[in-house]
Amino acid sequence: MHELNLVDVQKRYKEKDAVIGFTFTFTNGVYGLLGENGAGKTTLMRLICGILQPTNGSITCDNIRISDMGAEYRQLLGYLPQNFGYYGDFTAVRFLNYMAALKALPRDYAKGRVEELLELVDLKDVKNKKLKTYSGGMLQRIGIAQALLNEADILILDEPTAGLDPKERVRFRNIISSLGKKRIVLLSTHIVSDIEYIADCILMMKNGELIRQGTENEVIADVQGYVWKCVVPECEVQGLNEKYVVSNLRNSGENVELRIVSDIQPMKNAEITEATLEDAYLYYTQVLGGKNNAVV
Repeated sequence: MHELNLVDVQKRYKEKDAVIGFTFTFTNGVYGLLGENGAGKTTLMRLICGILQPTNGSITCDNIRISDMGAEYRQLLGYLPQNFGYYGDFTAVRFLNYMAALKALPRDYAKGRVEELLELVDLKDVKNKKLKTYSGGMLQRIGIAQALLNEADILILDEPTAGLDPKERVRFRNIISSLGKKRIVLLSTHIVSDIEYIADCILMMKNGELIRQGTENEVIADVQGYVWKCVVPECEVQGLNEKYVVSNLRNSGENVELRIVSDIQPMKNAEITEATLEDAYLYYTQVLGGKNNAVV
């Protein structure tokens, strides 16, 4: 088992800090990296992959700086960027063999590994079809397969479920869940449901900073008592929406049922309701330190 350790990692672009003081230790398991677009998730992942170098701080693997490990670190790493490149006229088999050659894997080993991975991602029946005929979900599964060709112990997945339909999303999550038992899997997303049931640890980022970490239960526990349910006339909805973080609304006859995330009771008839991970995400990213009635 490997240990990936980030200490006070910062990445600055001219006058903007994309990542600020990120400190965390990864061991085997699935880590869900939550944050809005622009929160610094992709920059952090590129730092972990060694594509970018930190402005300050250190990233070590088993107490050795990854910048000093070179090819040894790359052999441990599997990376699926948000938009990975592929050749549409290649079949799945040809593409994976091509990627194996780029990773300098022995030909005999690569042949067996490709077949093994096609079965893992459930694409063996269509392995000889061209990638340009694949759906978005099928391409993402090929992306996972190429990231695992070298039996990666550290798997980095950047927004891997973007654009997938619900069925493909579930299939993808099940694959990721099984992979996390024997390796470090870091999955970034702004879609809470992608990691709600599979992440061993939730990491939330905002404006380049790690603002909350913990298991799903730990993260949710901190916002119990800050989620409210109330029924209001439709004419009051806009005003409440402007003043509070409304996580959900549902029409109920002439009235509207609102779910509000707030550290104060939004109105007299509002009742506390059970919090979810999505509520916690909204609380940490939009209520605390934000414009919405924050009490810091």
